[in-house]
Amino acid sequence: MFRGLVAIAVVVAARAAAASPTMTFSSDPHPGIHRETWEDSSVPWRTRIIQVDLTSAEIAVYATKESDRGLTPTAYAARIGAQVVVNGDAFSVDNFVPRGLAIGASDVWSNTADDDVSAVFDVRRVGEGTVAGITPPAQITTAETLPMGTEGAVSGRPLIVSAGAVPNNIDCTDQVTLACQRTPRTAVALSADGNTMWLAVTDGWQSGTIGMTAAELGAFLVARGAYNALLLDGGSSSALNVDGALVSSPSDGVERVVANHIAVKYGSLPKGQLVGLICKHDVFNCGGDPTIEMAGVKVYLDDGREFTTSTSAYLYDFTNVTQRLACVTAKKTGWLTKTQCAQVDANGMDYNSIAMFEGTDTPDAGVYDDGGVDVPDGGTGHGNHGDAGNPLTGPPGGGCCETGRSRPEWPLVVVVAWFLTRRRGTTH
Repeated sequence: MFRGLVAIAVVVAARAAAASPTMTFSSDPHPGIHRETWEDSSVPWRTRIIQVDLTSAEIAVYATKESDRGLTPTAYAARIGAQVVVNGDAFSVDNFVPRGLAIGASDVWSNTADDDVSAVFDVRRVGEGTVAGITPPAQITTAETLPMGTEGAVSGRPLIVSAGAVPNNIDCTDQVTLACQRTPRTAVALSADGNTMWLAVTDGWQSGTIGMTAAELGAFLVARGAYNALLLDGGSSSALNVDGALVSSPSDGVERVVANHIAVKYGSLPKGQLVGLICKHDVFNCGGDPTIEMAGVKVYLDDGREFTTSTSAYLYDFTNVTQRLACVTAKKTGWLTKTQCAQVDANGMDYNSIAMFEGTDTPDAGVYDDGGVDVPDGGTGHGNHGDAGNPLTGPPGGGCCETGRSRPEWPLVVVVAWFLTRRRGTTH
């Protein structure tokens, strides 16, 4: 949140002359996380950038949940054990409510919503990687329109990179962003293939670095490889924490408490267990009934693992599943392929039983489940797993499926638990 201008903040044109920055620092604090510092002494400005490999199974990206609002980036990093944290959206200083839509731990913040001037950065786990996206301001975003399984969202404005170029319509009159003045800045960016994320923090309003305009930061990110980028809150809020230490230089001389954050964690991620029955037509009476139990079904987990059911193991069981919305696809000749998802937590078994129906697959079989009434642990509705981080230009990705956030009826839980015990007591 900008708190007044200092004398050295200079008003410039949105498209300033091209600068000649020099990289003055480079390191790799963790596998898949790269850090650089760039400076241009002719302005002057100094920008620190973090490059993150979103395909890494050991890296996860988080957005602040509502109960963690009002923390400095350093305090938030300590609270969740994150290796990298930057500040998030602009906010009300009275109650730390972000200006745009905010989601953390899969829950929407109260009193937050998207509008026609804010863009939304969203993030979720898919398989053993992270998928992120940026939705443009013209599209009003809600939790329901975001990809299924979205765990976090942070808003900002304006877009400073769109389809690999700096937009020519950045609003210089916006008093929240001061887009055409050189100020401290924070931004998040994504590559065209969605595999790389950048977090950038520009120091400003101080000796040696007055800051950057929105367009200048956009051009800098394009030069690094960004395809889409979103400006977050700036001014005295801009701050970057790496491995527990403040590595940027906030304009106030100290970090400011902010509403929300974007965080990156490296290391062993929480694991859970996903199990489910494979049955003909429904799962209510499945378990010990050979007339509806299905053997010979290949079940594929979205991380590449597979399981084939048999007469002694008609229930699939995947352990060590990273905490996320996990999807399984069940296939058997003569039966319609079905893909179904469930939220995996790190506190025990999560159930995702599948009812299959006779038929022949169409070319896109298994992408969506149109089989009618959902099973008790299958949730309701259809999902739309996104597009590798580029909803601005790309087509919809190959999605799936039904959500699976609700628990099965207790008799089914008992059957599953009994069957798991029986299986683990055999030598098969």
